[in-house]
Amino acid sequence: MYYLDLIGTLAFAIAGAFKARGRQLNIFGVIVLGVITAVGGGTFRDLAIGRTPLFYLKDPNYLLIAVFGAIATYIVPHIFKKGFSLFRFLDSLGLSAFVIIGTSITYKFMFQADPNIVIMTLACILMGMVTGFGGGVIRDAVMGDVPFAFKKESGYVMAAFAGTVSFYVLMFVEVNVAVAVSIVVTLTLREVISEYGLGKKVFKFKFLEKS
Repeated sequence: MYYLDLIGTLAFAIAGAFKARGRQLNIFGVIVLGVITAVGGGTFRDLAIGRTPLFYLKDPNYLLIAVFGAIATYIVPHIFKKGFSLFRFLDSLGLSAFVIIGTSITYKFMFQADPNIVIMTLACILMGMVTGFGGGVIRDAVMGDVPFAFKKESGYVMAAFAGTVSFYVLMFVEVNVAVAVSIVVTLTLREVISEYGLGKKVFKFKFLEKS
């Protein structure tokens, strides 16, 4: 779970920094927005459930990885075609990891603080979703955009909800199965079913090649 969390942090930092770089921001702006995207959702979660100190203050690896991902995104030249959805896929990967982490952390904390099953279930689902897309919402707000997660065509909130619920239900049966199913559900909704997903892009590209 720890390494899954770090992978999600790196993926979100890269995705956030990539969007910031597209706005022609300097390296400091890219780093700030990359870090915000990577740790913003987890920060909101920890503050909401009263979990202190914040996770990246206890373990600096989160900030180091976020900064590294942002700097690498700023320095490395664009290798991929503009229409290819690699960075969207990284964003989806980060979402699939973070909804699991957010749900798991909230459950462990709420189980000790409040054993009420209804409150715990609602808190786990809500905080799992917020951990997943909260950083992106803060990033978009800072950049003066309508948060992409809330746009009708994004499917972001639905993917976060489905990934969170599937993990929460199955984690009482088998954690490894819950992790695998949650990742598959989230990525499927974001990259296969979504009109803007990587699956449709690849399919369209192959179709054009054959034509």
